[in-house]
Amino acid sequence: MTRTTMPWFETLTDSVAALGAAAQEARAARRAAQAAGTQVKFDRLRHVVGSIADPCRPTAAPDRPHDQALLAIVASHLAHESHMAELYDDAAAAYAFGATWALLRVLDGQQPPLVELGRQADGRTAIPDELFPVPPAFKGLDAWDGLQQFEQARAELDRVGDLWAYVRGLDQPDIPDTFDPGDVNEKLAAAPDAAFAYGRIAESALTFALLDHRHPHRR
Repeated sequence: MTRTTMPWFETLTDSVAALGAAAQEARAARRAAQAAGTQVKFDRLRHVVGSIADPCRPTAAPDRPHDQALLAIVASHLAHESHMAELYDDAAAAYAFGATWALLRVLDGQQPPLVELGRQADGRTAIPDELFPVPPAFKGLDAWDGLQQFEQARAELDRVGDLWAYVRGLDQPDIPDTFDPGDVNEKLAAAPDAAFAYGRIAESALTFALLDHRHPHRR
């Protein structure tokens, strides 16, 4: 059987699995970038204050090579870490939404062969305003033993999701009277992990929802 003749539920499963694999690789890359960045924190290094002179610029102030190298290295690590964080944020959101998109359509009786996700002008995944549906919207999962875990994953996504949606230009958050910038940073940092966890449980729910479609093909 070639991929062009594979049943729709197999290609749909592969589509969601590919989104999950992309999010997992992006998460690993982000963690590696964070770990690498901690190795060049200024407060962990002993500065060598020696200077050098440039014979081609005798009137210029002496250069401090160690400081210049450290600044260049730190700037590079910060840029890489920021890029990996953005990549993980987008990949986790695409996984969460894509898995949920597939699940909702299967439970509705549709047979999409692939997840459909658009792209924004900046290359990021276009997440519609509906964001991520809550588990009670998934009719047909009552017999699934992962429903409570699904609800917990959605609750965590709710906890951190308002500010995430605001940053992505999807929604306006309800700003409390006691605004805490530290809480904002914590929620933004936690959002990709929450989306990744939600995507994983949604993918498991999809596997359950597809059982009835797979059984006739195994006879």
